[in-house]
Amino acid sequence: MKKFFAIVFSSMLLLTGCAGSQEENEINQENNNQSNQSSAELEESSSEDIVATDQYGRGAQSDGQDTNSTEEVVRELSEDSDAIIIYFSRSGNTENLVKMMQDQTNADALELTLDEPYPADYDETVERADEERESENFPEINTEMPDFSQYDHIYLGYQTWSMTLSNPMISFLEVNGEALDGKTIYPFSTNAGYGEGDSIERIQEMLPNSTVEESFSVEDEDATSSQDELEDWLAGQ
Repeated sequence: MKKFFAIVFSSMLLLTGCAGSQEENEINQENNNQSNQSSAELEESSSEDIVATDQYGRGAQSDGQDTNSTEEVVRELSEDSDAIIIYFSRSGNTENLVKMMQDQTNADALELTLDEPYPADYDETVERADEERESENFPEINTEMPDFSQYDHIYLGYQTWSMTLSNPMISFLEVNGEALDGKTIYPFSTNAGYGEGDSIERIQEMLPNSTVEESFSVEDEDATSSQDELEDWLAGQ
């Protein structure tokens, strides 16, 4: 009789142990699945951020909405960041730099938009930009500006147009330059192969009460492959 109960008791322990092991294995498997899913989502999120535009240099087309026809305008503001990236991007190359910068910094981001976006056609955009520059009647920014007082560091992103600062960034600085007094400015830009031109000098002229640091500029077709150079620039600040 004792032997019978011993066998039954041992069987119960074995079944309990198996059930416990099975339950533990299921929990571990679920945790592993969640971990793998999180890693996959993070990787997918990072890979989807940077998209080559295939529109470079002279003749680059845009979507006619300054890169905003298929996505929301970037406006990522917090209450505790001391840095903000302010930028304009017509065909998306400068915006790709911004996305890479956000991976390396805790900076907020503000995309500038216009009352009247530039045409999709490159030649039409050039014609309009030349007229604006000659008349000094630069495009109207329709972006709602945040309070810049919390920010000590300002990253300004733009394109080099006709070897100088692009018109939308000129508009922004004309209206908001005084709000950047005392700030440290980090200019970054894309170009069609001819460099920054006099864009840095123009920023210094428009922001006489700010400190303009060393800039970063890259040819537009190399923007998505400039991660290392961009990281080095950010690390030197």
